[in-house]
Parts: sequence; C-alpha cells; structure tokens
Amino acid sequence: MTKLSKMLLGGELDAQVLEGAKQATFVEVDDPLRQYSMFFLRLLAATVVATAGVAADSSTTIIGAMLIAPLMSPMLGVALATALGRMRDLLRTLGLTLLGMGIVVLVSIGVTAIIPVAVDMDANTQVLARISPRLVDLIIALAAGFMAALASMRSDIPDALPGVAISASIVPPLCVVGASIYEGAPEAAIGALLLFVANFIAIQVMGAVVYLLMGLIPHSEEKPVSDARAAWYALVAIAAIALVLFFMDVSMGIVRSGEMERRAQDITASWANNAGYRVTSLSVDDNELYVQIAGVDKEPDVHTLAQSLSEANVTYKDVYVSVVEEHNAALSTDS
Repeated sequence: MTKLSKMLLGGELDAQVLEGAKQATFVEVDDPLRQYSMFFLRLLAATVVATAGVAADSSTTIIGAMLIAPLMSPMLGVALATALGRMRDLLRTLGLTLLGMGIVVLVSIGVTAIIPVAVDMDANTQVLARISPRLVDLIIALAAGFMAALASMRSDIPDALPGVAISASIVPPLCVVGASIYEGAPEAAIGALLLFVANFIAIQVMGAVVYLLMGLIPHSEEKPVSDARAAWYALVAIAAIALVLFFMDVSMGIVRSGEMERRAQDITASWANNAGYRVTSLSVDDNELYVQIAGVDKEPDVHTLAQSLSEANVTYKDVYVSVVEEHNAALSTDS
C-alpha cells in the first residue's frame, strides 16, 4: 500500500468498512427485501418531496429531499463494482440506477399532474437552476463525487455525507425532467437530464480515481475482467471529455452573451440620450433585443440604433423599441 493510499484511507484498508460499503452501494445484496425496500421507499418519498419543492419553488424543501434520496448509492456502487472487477454487480447497480431514474421521472410526472398550480417553467427558480448546466456544475459534481467515494471507504467522516447529498444534483434534476415533460417543455427536460448525467459521470470519474489510488483494484485477475473494466473507464472518460467541452462552450456562450448585452446597454443609452430620452428597461429574449425608453422629445430613429449595434458587432435577430411618454413635472398653478 502506498503512502497516498494510506492518506486517503486514513491508515490501512479496513475490511469491515469495505464490506459495509459493498452493502450500502448494492454491490452486495445479502438481504434483498431489506435493502431494496429501503431504497425504493426512500426514493419514492424523496421524489414526492423534491417535486413538491420544485412546484412550490422552495429550496428548503428540495434540500430535505436531497437528504433522504438514496439514488447516489447504486451510482457509487457502479464505480465500486468496476474497481473490484465485479462486472456482474456493475450491471446490477447500473440497472438499479436506471430503474431509479425511471421511477423518479414517472412519479414526478404524476405529482406534477395532481398539484393544483402549474409549474412556471419560465420563472420558477428551482427549474431555471437545473435546466442550463454549466462548467461550474460539473466542477461541483466532481468534488461531490470525490467526497462520496472517500466517505464510502472511511468510517471516520460520516458527517460529510449530508453535505455530499446536498451538493450533488441527483433526484431534483430528474424531478424537473418529469415536471418539464408534463408541462410540455422538452428543452427544459433535456437540460435537467444533462445535469443528472453530468453528476453520474462525475461520480464515476472520481470513484475510479479514488478507488484506484486506494489500491482497491486487484493486481491479478482474469483478462476479460480487466478488459471490461478498461472499456468502462474508456467510455466514462470519453463522456467526461465530451461534457467538459460542451459545458465550456455553454459557459463561454454565457460570457459572450453577457458582454454583448453590456455593450448593447451602452450603445442604447447613448442613442437614447442623444435624442433626449432615457432607457427604462433593456432585455434579451431568444436573441431579440427589447428596449423601453421614456422622454418628451421627438422619438429617436430605431434604424439608427440597429445600425449602431451592427457597426459595433452587437448583432440581434430583431430590435424592438417601445416608448413611454413623459410629461413635464413642473406645472403652473393658480393661487
């Protein structure tokens, strides 16, 4: 065992902790009724609570759902089974993860259907926070995956598990997927599903790294097992690289969009001021610029604004300007 392995484990590998980790992550199932009933009952409760939290736009409720959601266990079990070379258990834990995903989505659709108030897909902050994943979300997922893998093999850091459950986006994004499907918002559903996938891949990456550094991977085993592990790790690596590239592009797009909007604000303010008007609001929606101005003089020419934006390489599909008339506040009164 290397010094790094001992540092990660806090000493020697504890066989009892390893056995407990196998059972907790469903790599070993010695009491199916107890283990699976616990998993599905917690999953159903967490789904109902999380979906209600999404509908109510309540972050506190969603945090509560995160603390009882068990879906991370088989996800971590996939990484542990792979490291131990137990390919049959890998397929079982992966299948349990996929089954859990399906249950969460279906139950969240049902809960959304019976809630008397529709989920506002455009203004609900819990929805908006989960339908546009960025690079920072992947970084958070990697850190959470590292801590989850580490905590699974150490009995002296159980206090970290609630924090891991809260930081990793697992059940709530799937509830948003279900709510989005019911509300007829496929793009939002895809975005939320992508956030879940990012967390799954992050757990697999950090689980592989942590378990490898801990020395859990057997030194001698049959070639088909090692080949299957290598193939799984290659698939995870390709998926991780694809996610990084995609999220980098999304993050850079957000930066570019923000910079372009700031330049549009400066140009629009100058255009309005030159005509004796002031900008009261400016927003961008679907690559269309909406400007509201207020003043009392002759209305400025919209084409001049569009030309100024174009010359500054600030391009929008369309520019819409609405005018609010203002009246002079100083009025004479008879005494």
